[in-house]
Amino acid sequence: MGTPASERIDASPDEVLEDAAGTTPDDADAAMDVERNTAWVTYVSVVSLAGVGLIPFMMASPRIPTALGSAGFWLFSVFVLLGEMFPLRVQMRDELTENTTSVTFSFALILSFGAAAAILPNIVASAIGDVRQGKSPLRVVFNVGQYVLSIAAAGAVYELLGGSAIVTAREIPAIAASALTMFLVNLVLTSIAVGLWQRLPLIPYVYKNIAFSAHMTPALLALSPVVVVVADVSLWFVPLFAIPIAAVYWGMTKALENSRLVDRLRDSLEQMTELNRMKDDFVAVVSHELRTPLTSIQGYVKTLLQLTGQLDEAQERSFLEAADRQSDRLRSLIEQLLVVGRLETHTEPLVATRVSLASVAGNVIEELRPRAHGHAFDLRFDSDTPFVETDEHKVHQILSNLVENALKYSPPDTRITIRIEPRHDGIVAAVQDEGHGIPVDDREQVFERFYQVDSSATRSVGGTGLGLYICRKMAEQLGARIWLESSGRRGSTFCLFVPFSPPGREDEAPPGEPVGEHATGDQSITASV
Repeated sequence: MGTPASERIDASPDEVLEDAAGTTPDDADAAMDVERNTAWVTYVSVVSLAGVGLIPFMMASPRIPTALGSAGFWLFSVFVLLGEMFPLRVQMRDELTENTTSVTFSFALILSFGAAAAILPNIVASAIGDVRQGKSPLRVVFNVGQYVLSIAAAGAVYELLGGSAIVTAREIPAIAASALTMFLVNLVLTSIAVGLWQRLPLIPYVYKNIAFSAHMTPALLALSPVVVVVADVSLWFVPLFAIPIAAVYWGMTKALENSRLVDRLRDSLEQMTELNRMKDDFVAVVSHELRTPLTSIQGYVKTLLQLTGQLDEAQERSFLEAADRQSDRLRSLIEQLLVVGRLETHTEPLVATRVSLASVAGNVIEELRPRAHGHAFDLRFDSDTPFVETDEHKVHQILSNLVENALKYSPPDTRITIRIEPRHDGIVAAVQDEGHGIPVDDREQVFERFYQVDSSATRSVGGTGLGLYICRKMAEQLGARIWLESSGRRGSTFCLFVPFSPPGREDEAPPGEPVGEHATGDQSITASV
């Protein structure tokens, strides 16, 4: 049967909520989730109970013994099982829908042996097919229930309109009405379940599913009376219908593969387009960043050459110091580009030694103090914080990049706080500033290569957009993790987790035990400039 299937409905509400672990919805969202879960569970339970509860009454039909003694019944049942075992998955816009070719022989069973006899092979085949695909028990029971209701409704319409087991031209109106009933009841029941879970407008969603399934399911239903007529002539001809059905299955499978391939190509094209855009922005930014210090150096040097003998010693020294600062800036930019190149080609060596993150953070503060422009540094750590075994140079560069970012994006005379905190399997270094925060739309991209929150030519803060990218790549080499813990009007907090031992070295020390001696020092060091 045609069954709109969402990946969401294959999971229980608890499983879906577990998938959302790590998020913190507000009270309104939480209330909406509870309301959605309640409506979905109530609906699925009602359909399941109604369908399953109808089975005993249907099994009391006097036509069942006759059906069980018919070779045609068992032959049709085999094809129903095969159809359920190999469902068709078709991409419907942004949703994956599921259809089965069993609908042809399910409806043929209704026409030949009645709805009661058709229910038994359908519920068995549905349950086996769903269990084989690893679907949840609730989904298995729901599918059984909606199959029973669909078949019962179709059978009732066929009998009310005077349809008989001998298919002739006189039964065509009854067949058409019964097929339409089966198609609509099955599709509406499943579409409502998916729509409720996804919190979609039900009427438009149901209509969309009907319009989509109308391209295939009616064609499969139209084969049913032909199957019945052929079976009356000889059952040996019935397996021939497997050929067109198999062709439909093969065609739909290939269509899905092609659709997925097109989606992957589209995603790849979008990624390449975005990467090219970022590279263009990067070239423009780097050109500007390299040209600025170079222009300053040339300006100071040319001034010194033109005014030789006219400047006093203090003025000459001032010009030389300015040129030296700009050359350091230029060297830093070039080194940053070289580091990215080594990281991309995996040629950046890893040298592991016993390292105190508190000492590294203290060194970073001392190095950046001359460029702090009124900022205060607050370094906090416990005196018994253990050492870690890692690459000190890389940890130093990561923390230096994080603190430099905090300095660049924080107003003058604010505080930069660095916290060193032990965890059960490593140490966390958190760098917190008091800046204006990062916009929500940019938080997932700040660690991407070339990415800058403000990449315009008029931005107030310079840079190449590589600092945080270098941090992430170096952290990956160390077996460490780096992330944006929080960001808002009160500032941003970036965290670096460094394990006690680098990858492949965990067996050298018991898990959770310090690699070396403990760091010594005060619990909190505040440095103002």
